[in-house]
Amino acid sequence: MAHVDAQNEEAQVALEVVLADGPQYDTFEGPEKLLEVWFGPMDDEQIDGTTKSGLRTVARAVWDEMLSLVKCQVLNVISNEHFDAYLLSESSMFVWNGRLILKTCGTTTLLKAVPMLVKVANGVGLDLITQLFYSRKRFLFPEKQIVPHGSFSHEVQYLDELFDNGSAYVMGKLNDEHWYLYMTGIL
Repeated sequence: MAHVDAQNEEAQVALEVVLADGPQYDTFEGPEKLLEVWFGPMDDEQIDGTTKSGLRTVARAVWDEMLSLVKCQVLNVISNEHFDAYLLSESSMFVWNGRLILKTCGTTTLLKAVPMLVKVANGVGLDLITQLFYSRKRFLFPEKQIVPHGSFSHEVQYLDELFDNGSAYVMGKLNDEHWYLYMTGIL
């Protein structure tokens, strides 16, 4: 019985140390950053998506290079007749002939992919961005984010330098949970 009491006392002392010093672990930023970009021009066959064209013809090495800018990597890829799904170390990417959705979490630098994505799309004949959406929930630890993701105003400034017709919105309570959205029209 004395052995059990000694273990309980040691556990209690360890708990008191942790509570006194605060948590001794790294934090993880859970809210995802989401980028969705629609490109054109596309004919009916490309829009239907049953034939690989446009973004779906981009080599894996090119996507790997773009994702290295984001600070994540491809773990697996599966495809069907309509799109390719990439499992990433920090979430996922979905590629259609003329649309891309990239979702990342943690301290990734998702917006750093945008300039290269535009060049890649131009390289496969998609010279027009018909819609661009970037959104995210309020960060739990904004001070741990890497530029330009430290604040929504920095993200908007970054995107405004790339696009002429962007609009930024905040949805929800500013003093509580809220969602940020940046979007463009046809560029």
